[in-house]
Amino acid sequence: MKRIFLAVAIATAALNIFAPAIGHAQDYIVNGHSASKAEAQFLASYSAPAGHWQVDGYGFSRVADEHPAPPVVKTAGRKCWYVLDVQLCD
Repeated sequence: MKRIFLAVAIATAALNIFAPAIGHAQDYIVNGHSASKAEAQFLASYSAPAGHWQVDGYGFSRVADEHPAPPVVKTAGRKCWYVLDVQLCD
């Protein structure tokens, strides 16, 4: 019985030491901050690649690596819009 307990303890320690998520925790950015150990293990358990991730109550999703589009500058011209791919203007 002691041998089984010792084998389980050694296996558990080895998994905690050599888990891939722990070594790459700094590669994950979760909700705008560096991932904690638990967050890194969660993402690694789903084979998620390193990068920026959004984690919420609905699950997790990859954050786009591109910058958001610049705001549209309003001009003092005509106001136009599209209805069923037909451009309509004032």
